[in-house]
Amino acid sequence: MGGNNGCRNNKAINNNNNSEESEENWSDAMEEESKSTTTADDNNGTVVMEEGSSDVKLDLDCYPYTFSPLLLFSESSYFDKGYSNYNAVAQFFSPALTSLSSSSKNEEDGDNDVHVDMLQNVLYERKNMLYEQLLEYVTTNKMLVTCCIDAHFTAFQIISNGRTPTLLYYDPLKPYLYRVTGDGFRVLVIFLLLKCNYGDSQHVQENKDYYVGSGGNNVRRTIYQLWKKINTLDVSSLQIRWQQVTLDLDRYYLINGKTNPRCVSTQLTGNTCYFQTYLFAILCKVCDPILLNNNTVVRLHNLPKLTRVTTRLCRFLLEFFVDEPNETMRPFTNSNVILDFHRYESAPYYKTMTQYLHFVRENIPNYEDQYRNLMRYFVNTKTLHSYSRFTFDGDMSSTANTKVLHPVKSTEDAVRKLAQSDYYRYRPANLMFGCNAGIMHGIKCFSEFNSWRKNQLLRFYKDLKPLIGGCGKSLTLDMASKYRDYYFMPQFEIGQKELVDVHHYSYIMDICSVWEQADQSLMSRVRAVNQILLQHILFSTQKRSNYDKLLPTDQFAKKKKDYNFFMETFLTVDFLSEYVGLGFAEINPKEKDINSLTQTVFYCTELMRTQANRLEYEFEKECINQMARSSLRKYCNRFEGALDMKQEYNVSIVKIGHGFTYSKYNTLMHFLNVTECYWQNPDLNNVQVFGKDIRALLAISSQKIFFHKDHPSGYYHYGPFESSMATSYRREMDLAVSSAVGYAAPSVCRQKRGGWNHLVLTDRVYEYNYLRGILKGMLERANGIRFKSDNVVLNLSLLSLMLDFGLYEKHAGLLNLPFMEELQHVSNTRELQVEVANLIYEFDRKNNADSITRSKVEELIFETSYKFLINKDFPVSSRQFQIIRMLNADPDYQEYILLVKIYMSLCQINKSIEVDYYKVQCDGEFHIIIPHNFSKRTGEYLESITKRYTFSEKDGIMMYDDVPVFDLRPSQPEINLHKVRLDSATSVQSMVKYIEISNVLGALESEHQYLIFIAGNTLLLDSSDPNDMKIRINKIAVEVATIFFNEAISFVPCFKYADSEDVILFASRNIHYLVDQGGQFCTDYYGMKHELIECIYSEEVLVDLNDEHIFKKYKLSELLTESKTVIHYPDYLLQVPSRQQLINLLDFAIYVRNVSFFILVLFYLRRGSVALEYVNSEHGVTKITGPWKEAILYVLDRTQPNAHYDAIFEKQFFNLNQHKDLPLGVFIEVLCKNFTKYQRFTEDGQYQIVPTAKQKAFLQRIIGAEECFHFSEVGSGKTKVILPLLCQTFLSNNTEAHNLFRRGGKLKDVLVILVPEHLVADAREQVFRYCLNLNFREEYRVYDDIFVLLHDNVKLGEYSRFSKSTRPPMKQIFVTSFNQFKKALTYDKICDKVRPHREHILVIVDEVDDFLDRDKLVFNICSNKSNAFDRSTLDLFFEVSRATYHGESCPDELLDSSANPIYWKQLFEKFRVIHIEIQDASRSVNKSFGIFNEQTLRHCTTNITHDVEGYKSLIARPYESVNRAMAGSYYSDVERTIYLTYVILTEDIAKYDELFQSERKFITFEYWNEHLHHLDYDELVYGHDKLSELVNKHPETKNGINRFLYEIILRRMEIRDRSRSVNSIDIIFNFDCVGFTGTPFLDNYPTFDYIRHNRKDDIPDCIDRSFYAYTCDELSKVEFEERFSRFQGQNNDVDVEYVPSNFIHKSLEEGEMATLKSIFMREEHAVSQTSTSDTVSFNAIVDLCGIFKLSTIHNVRDLVRSHFGPDRFHYIYHIDQTDSSDRMLCINSDNDVQFDEEFYKHLCKTYGANLREKVFFFIDNRNYIGKDVPFQLVYRHHFGQPLF
Repeated sequence: MGGNNGCRNNKAINNNNNSEESEENWSDAMEEESKSTTTADDNNGTVVMEEGSSDVKLDLDCYPYTFSPLLLFSESSYFDKGYSNYNAVAQFFSPALTSLSSSSKNEEDGDNDVHVDMLQNVLYERKNMLYEQLLEYVTTNKMLVTCCIDAHFTAFQIISNGRTPTLLYYDPLKPYLYRVTGDGFRVLVIFLLLKCNYGDSQHVQENKDYYVGSGGNNVRRTIYQLWKKINTLDVSSLQIRWQQVTLDLDRYYLINGKTNPRCVSTQLTGNTCYFQTYLFAILCKVCDPILLNNNTVVRLHNLPKLTRVTTRLCRFLLEFFVDEPNETMRPFTNSNVILDFHRYESAPYYKTMTQYLHFVRENIPNYEDQYRNLMRYFVNTKTLHSYSRFTFDGDMSSTANTKVLHPVKSTEDAVRKLAQSDYYRYRPANLMFGCNAGIMHGIKCFSEFNSWRKNQLLRFYKDLKPLIGGCGKSLTLDMASKYRDYYFMPQFEIGQKELVDVHHYSYIMDICSVWEQADQSLMSRVRAVNQILLQHILFSTQKRSNYDKLLPTDQFAKKKKDYNFFMETFLTVDFLSEYVGLGFAEINPKEKDINSLTQTVFYCTELMRTQANRLEYEFEKECINQMARSSLRKYCNRFEGALDMKQEYNVSIVKIGHGFTYSKYNTLMHFLNVTECYWQNPDLNNVQVFGKDIRALLAISSQKIFFHKDHPSGYYHYGPFESSMATSYRREMDLAVSSAVGYAAPSVCRQKRGGWNHLVLTDRVYEYNYLRGILKGMLERANGIRFKSDNVVLNLSLLSLMLDFGLYEKHAGLLNLPFMEELQHVSNTRELQVEVANLIYEFDRKNNADSITRSKVEELIFETSYKFLINKDFPVSSRQFQIIRMLNADPDYQEYILLVKIYMSLCQINKSIEVDYYKVQCDGEFHIIIPHNFSKRTGEYLESITKRYTFSEKDGIMMYDDVPVFDLRPSQPEINLHKVRLDSATSVQSMVKYIEISNVLGALESEHQYLIFIAGNTLLLDSSDPNDMKIRINKIAVEVATIFFNEAISFVPCFKYADSEDVILFASRNIHYLVDQGGQFCTDYYGMKHELIECIYSEEVLVDLNDEHIFKKYKLSELLTESKTVIHYPDYLLQVPSRQQLINLLDFAIYVRNVSFFILVLFYLRRGSVALEYVNSEHGVTKITGPWKEAILYVLDRTQPNAHYDAIFEKQFFNLNQHKDLPLGVFIEVLCKNFTKYQRFTEDGQYQIVPTAKQKAFLQRIIGAEECFHFSEVGSGKTKVILPLLCQTFLSNNTEAHNLFRRGGKLKDVLVILVPEHLVADAREQVFRYCLNLNFREEYRVYDDIFVLLHDNVKLGEYSRFSKSTRPPMKQIFVTSFNQFKKALTYDKICDKVRPHREHILVIVDEVDDFLDRDKLVFNICSNKSNAFDRSTLDLFFEVSRATYHGESCPDELLDSSANPIYWKQLFEKFRVIHIEIQDASRSVNKSFGIFNEQTLRHCTTNITHDVEGYKSLIARPYESVNRAMAGSYYSDVERTIYLTYVILTEDIAKYDELFQSERKFITFEYWNEHLHHLDYDELVYGHDKLSELVNKHPETKNGINRFLYEIILRRMEIRDRSRSVNSIDIIFNFDCVGFTGTPFLDNYPTFDYIRHNRKDDIPDCIDRSFYAYTCDELSKVEFEERFSRFQGQNNDVDVEYVPSNFIHKSLEEGEMATLKSIFMREEHAVSQTSTSDTVSFNAIVDLCGIFKLSTIHNVRDLVRSHFGPDRFHYIYHIDQTDSSDRMLCINSDNDVQFDEEFYKHLCKTYGANLREKVFFFIDNRNYIGKDVPFQLVYRHHFGQPLF
């Protein structure tokens, strides 16, 4: 790993250059200069550069130049195309064309006279003049006119030629000038002026008579004729006589041809026409051209000056970055200057410039010196500038929180308000603003699109009622029913007549738009409606000349084609694909002036596609173009694709409960039937009817309804559409909950060329009258008798149906709901709405355990009502999944869901709403806040931060730490979040102009304090001095600055510690870095037409609702989160603890347009990804271009060799392969030296962690020793040091190390890291930090999930795609937990990969003693899906098990009737052997582990209540057994589990009480009649007696009930073909393993090599047991002390007291805290008895026995504070139970922060060596195995004493 800032060798250009420096000297110089750094801010924009023996002061020029040598000095293909304008290029070169300063002494006489004003008398922008005036103006003044037509620059110069006006026309693509005169002159000038829109085109449009009337003239008529055809003409189509002219030059002047001086120069690359136009302008401005020789030759004057000017231009380009003659430096214009500087070597223009200087005998500046000086400046300065000027940017948007409809006046969050669950609460400010593209591009599926349309139409319902009222009656059954089936209506909407009418009308609109055979009466209805809406519509003129103007309605009606199209298609996909609504993001409804800048206006999408990329000089047009640039592409994606009624789809029926659907829970008819049958049964309850899963209730309360009274069946079957396109990168699931297809059109008729649509039938859609009739009949048959059951869920379900189907008023009295008795008017739905709203509010107020709110449940019901709830590809990270999981956690939420559903229905029926509220967590509980202003985004953000950070409430003030943030005392408090902006306080700026941070909390008591929460960190911002803002992160001072890291990262804005050189990169969507999107960062250069993060797809492994591991493609933009990355000085190695951080950093690099940083991160990300795909083009649109495409191809190694790139990035990777032949000991020394480079550099000039000699020896021992397992004492760095070094050794090619890794077998190319579940995050962090930057360009992979082996791309023993077959296979590392690895080996697909390759796999086991704990073996895992066992198979399993258990003979007759009797007879014999075995008292059946529970399911990532219930069904847990998945194994099998399940089922049936209660309702009448007829059927199915009670009362039923439950359990067990469960010993016996532990009580096992070679020799001991002392040894005191001394090893002063637990028996009866207090008292007494004065009181407790299982850390904190007082300890260290992170809880407040680098530094600064006296360490028993307390070794090293 070389220096960070090395440079290539300089290249001498001519003999006048300074002598070269060697690369070694340059690197040494950089290393020396890096020791002392300054900040550009400190020098007020002046930098001192060392030059020889003197210093040169240079001023920093920070102007944001739109042009740069980087753009000119590059290959033709590097950038997409040219972008700039004349005045920008003129601005760039203006310093070169001003007089030289007096300091320049080597110029010739008169050289100072080079001042040229390149903007004077040049037309380059619009003039407010008529075209005839403009023609006269440019002709009279003989102006130079630059023209940009279709992104190509040309120019013409008007010159003197007697009385005849003449122009010289220049096209950079042609080597000659052209003379145009006479009539052609006028036509060409007018055409070019019109084409460039330089004059007043509006006047031409509005005043036709002025141009062609009686008062017109030839000029005006020419103007008008050309204007009419301006969009169809180009220069070549004009009837003009072109005369080629030459220059009267006989030598080369840069602006002309080198080989033919009489020609003009042409563009050398495809993106430099604007530069060539500028050179033509130089020719015209300097040389005053005239025509000679019959107007065929151009005479040029002032040729010496032309030489000086062109020379100056060349020198300026070659000295742009460091301009020493003019004492100016420009280092900040582009962070990619380091990466792309050396592209000049192959750039045609660089060659041209240097050759020209050589031609004119000028010294050629050494362009390489520019790079050298830039690097010297960057390295010397490091902190380039800071962002210390603070500006308050206002509040985040919100709306008044009232009970009336809210107008939407901003596009922010408008999709939620207008198209999702809140659409009944909001209306757009006006019809046109609702069509704003800023809103529309957020619509991602048809349900949202249709809701948006309903919202728009409801505003005008009063006017439209005569036309659309009851329009559903006009729809016939046969009218495109295949299409109509898609248009079902959600149940909660059908109670409002207006919504029903609008819904039907939306279908009529679409059918008329798509179907040619649509009824004309329907078309007439549509036209009549649109005629009314037309009065509220604004259209542009749709003309390029004046599209910023509005077209009056009467004139629009005269445009028959457009008018008819609007009348027939408005508000349909067809219309919105043709027209886009553009307007500003906010609207002022009080604005009286109606124009394109105050309103949203419809523009033709094709027009705006072309205009979006044009630069207009008229303010209105440029505003419109900018609107199109920002939203048109996304908008078009939503409405693209033709609609076709003939589009076909396939229909398939899926078995209920399999694969796709949960529709088995939609048991509406079962509910109605049971309710009617047991109307007078008071014991009927919701668990009997619906079960416990919340999804059943969601399905029942979210029916899909259609209206057709004469429908023959009353329902039809429907479900989601699964589609796949040939050009699509992932499958789409339309109409599936939590899935959005990304377009608004209905999938049923959207054309899919080359693709297909698959309709999966999963549920019923009911006809309104059919369902209403069933419900009405049921209620009428009740004969007025009140529902007997008082079960709230059942009654609310009935209430929901009554309301939606219009039966509430008549039948409300049948319901048994106490709150309805309190209503004054039971039938009044408004009273009911208020009561329901109050109930919801009370529920929320009392429920302080989680963050469920009414708004979240409304969103969920909206989704499940418009879509179908299915299993397949259900995104487990989605909001819907998270909400379902929280709802399933508490049975009370069944009532809550129904209350919210009823509330939604009442809002529709009553057309009224209630106020909204926030739910935030304070003091560990959730609180309800009804704010004055409301915003959903604010609510979500407050919920997320209050759950992650500790807030408290004191006297009605909500506080974080000691900072008050909200005053909650008012009834509706002001809850506002803010935006703040950080700018550079000086003139020194870089490419990121400012940083804006959103969602900032302001302090109540000070207007200068703000809190920012990012990635688990709290930033306190103090703006008392706006120009010198102060920021602290977890109380450590930092500054926001642009920092130079190294050549690979270049410079980026970041957070830098004030007291060190370490930096932090925060990635968050709340931080906005403003990089100007124009100039160098426009889409043609370093910008992007499409955000690159959305064009990269990654395949992620997920666990779906079937508990199956699946792979799903995501855009990287969908995976973004917040993260914090610390990069340590001085090496600035990029280290990331997880793949998620790499994704965030990749987005950050793209965001700040830093290509080199992007390349570095992408190198890392590829090594940690299963599959990345780059969407280069889609639907014919190129998405990735320019430098970004080149960067991706470079990372993929698909470009030509790039030595400069390699030189930059190779330094960021340790080349371990160069040490192939080193002896192992020497190689370990190299690894350890490299290891220090990853560490923080401490204040004393040392690296924080340096591997010790003992660690090196241990590493060498575990690599080379023959035994598998090794012991090293606790705290010896096994995880933090040994593990990463082992991984690095594996990834090297060191011969000796890999020969030892063979362990008697084959070379290893796969490494599996196994750790306990709670240490996976730590292990992953270590492996990712140390293993991603090794061996540049070598292909290897590091995976953080073992289940990636299920992916086809992950192959063991695979050769790299880019390596030669002679090389070893690609190395792969997998980091996983014990349980996950065992589970993975039960998958056939994984076993098929692993077994043939297992001799090439090395398994590293950390905490190996825990891995081999016999009580933690993993056996068959239960799944959420049923198995494929048929009825006969289940019966055979039961009969064989029963016969075995009861000692009966084999049921031969029954077995002979089966398909495979031999198998069943062998199974009977096997069961007999197992039965005999378990009679022994050997604990073969461990009943203490009989029921799986939450604690034993920590390996389950889908641990929602339903899944837990499923796992509990697997009762038997065999202790050890025979036969398993992999041949030669000696542990458990499924058949053994099946039998032992029967055993425990028979012997301990009480364990099944809960399972039986949830399943008893599924006992069929036939099964009861055959097996359980001794009992009353109703009592059995709907009764409340427990299973154990039933069996005790009726023993004869035991066999029948056992059979029923046995079948359920077997169906739920996860049993795959040829798969068995896996035991830890299986892994030891089948793989070469290396393990280590800090627990000295472990036996070594035979290695795989022992088994492979049938060895019989002794197995080496894991540890030296010679120091063990046993009572029977009867040792003397001397012998005992000698052994105890050897037990202590390297540790000193080890005091151990074994205390009997008798003292806690009494306190345990009083509670856990009483026990803890007694421990405190004993320890204090022990300390008081010591004789030394410097004895330190104890400050740590490790709960190994689980004594404090029920207490929280806050309980411990309260006891510590009350027992020791508030000043003894200030913090309590603890381990977070959710993610095993290290936390510090403040003793005197509820502030609970992450114990990270910043907080440790804060503690050291505050307390010094006394830190340990102020922190109490409490480690509970849940996650202590292998867990290290951070910084204990650092503390010992620094202060010379232990931390505890």
